[in-house]
Amino acid sequence: MEEMAWEGILRWLYAFQVLACALVLYSSRAFVIRKAAAGGVAMEKTAATIAAPRRVTPSSAFIVFQRAFLTVFLLASMADGLQQVYGEALYQSYALKRRDIALLLAVGHATSVPLGTFLGASADTIGRKRMCMLYCFLQVLAFFAKQMNNFKVLCFAHVCLGLSAALYFSAFEAWMTTEHEKMGFKHEWLNETFWMMSLGMGIVAIGSGALANFLVEREGVGTRAPSFAAAVVSMVCFLIIKSTWMENVGVRHISLSRPISNAFQALQEKGVALLGWAQACFDLAVAIFWLLWIPTLVADGREVQSGLIYTCLMASRMLGSSIAALLQCGPLNTPPGAFLPYIFLVAAGSLFLPAYDYQEIGVLLACFCVFHICVGIIWPSLAHLHSIYIPNDRRAAVLSLFRVPVHGAILFIIVRGELFLGLENSTIFALAIVGLLSAAACIHMITQTKHSTSQENGLWKVLTRIGTSTFKDMSSAVQRLCLHKFY
Repeated sequence: MEEMAWEGILRWLYAFQVLACALVLYSSRAFVIRKAAAGGVAMEKTAATIAAPRRVTPSSAFIVFQRAFLTVFLLASMADGLQQVYGEALYQSYALKRRDIALLLAVGHATSVPLGTFLGASADTIGRKRMCMLYCFLQVLAFFAKQMNNFKVLCFAHVCLGLSAALYFSAFEAWMTTEHEKMGFKHEWLNETFWMMSLGMGIVAIGSGALANFLVEREGVGTRAPSFAAAVVSMVCFLIIKSTWMENVGVRHISLSRPISNAFQALQEKGVALLGWAQACFDLAVAIFWLLWIPTLVADGREVQSGLIYTCLMASRMLGSSIAALLQCGPLNTPPGAFLPYIFLVAAGSLFLPAYDYQEIGVLLACFCVFHICVGIIWPSLAHLHSIYIPNDRRAAVLSLFRVPVHGAILFIIVRGELFLGLENSTIFALAIVGLLSAAACIHMITQTKHSTSQENGLWKVLTRIGTSTFKDMSSAVQRLCLHKFY
């Protein structure tokens, strides 16, 4: 009886979230339309030489460009989501133990630290379009590898997934922002693309879960079906990229270590380094949440409607993305640095009760929903800051470096927590809270960077230059060793 009552509450909560999301988006878009109309009237009155077609043509071209990119990006997001849905159930059907599944996850994150970073950074040299196509190919390759009940082959599947994750978080954004600039669109229009990306990710996550459930339960093809659907979506995405996208690169280099070196040079700017730490802490908190949300909800042995709760969490993210649109593109027109520290603080506070093993399901659900509203606000806002502080010619490399602490921390958590049972869930949640608090401090410091003295910036550059030169020496040594072994 209690379970049926909770199911009804969750459905009403989801309906309320979707309605609130629609209302926020409507109010934001209505303001933009009214502002554009008022601007057009003012232009007719004050400057007859500025013709209306000059305003309409770039806007129309931008909408076409935006829709084309969002189609590809959301297909890539769907492929990634379908690979994850029923992943654990598939491995359990192979009679793998929880320790073996944890080892597979560790392999994926361990691969992402060295190889994924170099692969993502090479997009600036080889080409972002090529790397987005490689993402699709790796997703298809992972599907074929996951069909074999062999642990070594499954490890190879997670190597592919780890490499594809590195490309997903770097190559797509790098291609879009660079192409946006090449086509001469206004910089502020990026805000609209970013929040629509975040909103679409929530919608796609819900759709991926529904499609996976349909394939597994209705079609009777088993837990392999979602991976097959991911492969099909990836092939469609590959063909669209190949036929419609133009290639763009940063700066071509002969040495493969050069893009990483350029990324370290970008980190000499204090604002980029602070933004990178904030991004890493945010990504780590989200990853920790998805590792622990089910164990937290079922900690006392109760059964929960995980599918409905997941849908509510994604709807919360959609609502947060709509709020981000209202804050940045609507009547408020607020820069991200003005509100992001407070959003990070709210996100950290929403994980406080789960960190201390609180057992009331209603309170936990409320905390999780608040956290994902914050995620929906933070994700597009950080992406907007990327477009301000990170140069386009090294964007993929810098974004790849931002992910290194995330993969390293998750690898540590999996090894210590899952394999050796040396970490409590409350400790891991506390790590996410500390990270979010430090991210709030970083964003606040970014807003104050313009007021810093030249001596502070000089000291920062000296310290980062030491790290850059050390990395160059290590890269040169590795290249000489590889050439010696080869010849």
